[in-house]
Amino acid sequence: MEQFYQTTLDYIRKHPQLKKSVIFMTQYFPYITFCLYPCVLVYLYLNKSPYLSAAIYKPLGAFLFVTIFRKLINRPRPYDCMNIEPLVGHKHGESFPSRHTLSAFIIALICFYANIYVGIFALIVAMILSGCRILAGVHFISDVLAGIVIAIVFFII
Repeated sequence: MEQFYQTTLDYIRKHPQLKKSVIFMTQYFPYITFCLYPCVLVYLYLNKSPYLSAAIYKPLGAFLFVTIFRKLINRPRPYDCMNIEPLVGHKHGESFPSRHTLSAFIIALICFYANIYVGIFALIVAMILSGCRILAGVHFISDVLAGIVIAIVFFII
């Protein structure tokens, strides 16, 4: 796994435009979901949607679950246990599962309540954001996959 991160990060660093893009998406794509979510909630409220309460409690429940779970597990991040330097600065520990990925995916799924096209857009943003978390060296692939699975489970229940 260390070889994967070293090779990937070396490749990204050798291509300045790619490096800028990955850093930009890692840092700023979470703001897209952060802005999109309240807009969807307002839309659901104004349209008296029966999905409004689910659109609030499902992401909240998932976020609280993952926040507590991460503290209990306290899994180190790739740069904590490997000889790599991430593309972006980040705190140590609490890597599993990825809370950014969980949030982006459950919000994307909630967006489908409002509009299929908004949902597809949010899903694409969530996939890019999740991939960039791995490429930036701040999450393991399993962190991201677990975040996706937990988002889907919380959305379904």
